[in-house]
Amino acid sequence: MAETYQEYRARVLGYLGDRDPIRVLHSTPGKIERLLNGVPRRLLARRPLQRKWSVVEILAHLADAELAIGWRFRNMIATPGVQLQWWDEHLWSQKCHYSQMDPRRSLTLFQELRKSNLALLRSVPQRVWRSSYGVHEKRGRQTIAEFVTMEAAHDLNHLIQIERLTIPK
Repeated sequence: MAETYQEYRARVLGYLGDRDPIRVLHSTPGKIERLLNGVPRRLLARRPLQRKWSVVEILAHLADAELAIGWRFRNMIATPGVQLQWWDEHLWSQKCHYSQMDPRRSLTLFQELRKSNLALLRSVPQRVWRSSYGVHEKRGRQTIAEFVTMEAAHDLNHLIQIERLTIPK
């Protein structure tokens, strides 16, 4: 049975603990790059289970998630209270052919989008993070600050998955 959003939220926030979300967001691209160093593509393309993503798919997802969060941040800053559409990450994975993506290209895209989003966040006062919000169609009202925290936790979740798939046992 698939985990609910509340179960997912509790699990990934547990990974974050009391770490600074911005530091996590800043360090994730480099950590992924180090984990991928020297790993053959055939291993990156291997799924641990039929319904679980490979590293190739996780990287494509991270790039698209970074694109989506950047769009959300900008919308919430420009028009607080904006409606935020839910996106089905599994549908995107299938329809956008994540399994066929070049992992290096996905990582580069993720890194560049992350740099852009961090620059945006640095340019906006923290009070704006707390006052700018969107209304997510499934999760309700969420501020930029809440999205930043969840995005850091999301990073850690995928870092754990990538470590499990790339580090020999």
